[in-house]
Amino acid sequence: MARVGILGLPNVGKTTLFNALTSLSALTAAHPFSTTEPNVGVAKVPDDRLDRMSQLEDSDKTTHATIDLLDLPAMAGSSGSGFGAQFFGRLREMEALAVVLRAFHDDAVPDADSGVDPVTQAETLLLELTLADAEVFSRRALKAGKESMSDASLKPVAAAIARAAAHLEEGLPLRVGTWTDQERAAFRDLAPLTMKPAVWVVNVDEGSTASEGAAMVGAVVPDGDLVVALSARIEEEAAQLDPQDRIELLDGLGLGEGALATMVRAIYTALGLLSFFTVGPKESRAWTVRAGAPAPEAAGKIHSDLERGFIRAEVLPIDAVIDAGGWDPAKAAGLVRLEGKDYVVAEGDVIVVRFSV
Repeated sequence: MARVGILGLPNVGKTTLFNALTSLSALTAAHPFSTTEPNVGVAKVPDDRLDRMSQLEDSDKTTHATIDLLDLPAMAGSSGSGFGAQFFGRLREMEALAVVLRAFHDDAVPDADSGVDPVTQAETLLLELTLADAEVFSRRALKAGKESMSDASLKPVAAAIARAAAHLEEGLPLRVGTWTDQERAAFRDLAPLTMKPAVWVVNVDEGSTASEGAAMVGAVVPDGDLVVALSARIEEEAAQLDPQDRIELLDGLGLGEGALATMVRAIYTALGLLSFFTVGPKESRAWTVRAGAPAPEAAGKIHSDLERGFIRAEVLPIDAVIDAGGWDPAKAAGLVRLEGKDYVVAEGDVIVVRFSV
């Protein structure tokens, strides 16, 4: 299960996006710092392949993958001042960041319209995260330097942290640097914010795609960061509808899959994740594993015993299983492959693990 922190400046629509993704109704307010606690929720990863597969298998239960979301109070945008600074520790626990940028106008909050430039917001927030990391790394560099004087084996760690601290003090996020695996390992316990994958969300007016604004944001954030544009307000309204009504509303507005599918795809890409499936009459279920994972690692997501006692796996892409009319018909037709421990799991694989413990 991926863990994603949602952050942004005041009045950008963070909580509106949170509600759109989780179908919850967390309080939104026109002023910063309206709450002292983050909102916590779970977004279900939509996948019509799993739903169709479950129907074919007549499964008693259908279990989608999920993403944990943490919606933080607004950052003040002044070197980490305000409530934002209090929650950097929570943010460091996340695997990825979703940074919301305001590109919409709101007649109800006219003063907020002065901050609708998403590029300026992106630059401000990137600097805030960099300064937060710089403070942590500079403190740790002093301590690591002293420790390395009495233990020579710690010198590589001290050197790595000192180099990162100097990099951050220049106002550069760690993602724009080149780091060895050993240096990255030295940073791990510090959970640097600017090393985490980020998805930048340009929150636009209803009916606008703001592709130009998204492109401009993409030009100022680190290479490799993903930028998506969506209208959180209309998506929040759609999230409260029945599934069929929601589909009809999004289709009618030309929004296609909607924000949830867009965000999930971006988060999976940012984190290097993919989905695989187990199917059957009791349950059809989606699982998440890192791209490039061998079959035993994927089996371990299901149960540790399956990884420990892995022998081989029966594998077939889910689209092929659906085309065949289900797992048993696909197997009877000789379509299912047997794969060993070296097999690298592919997006959309249906897997049955053979194991012995």
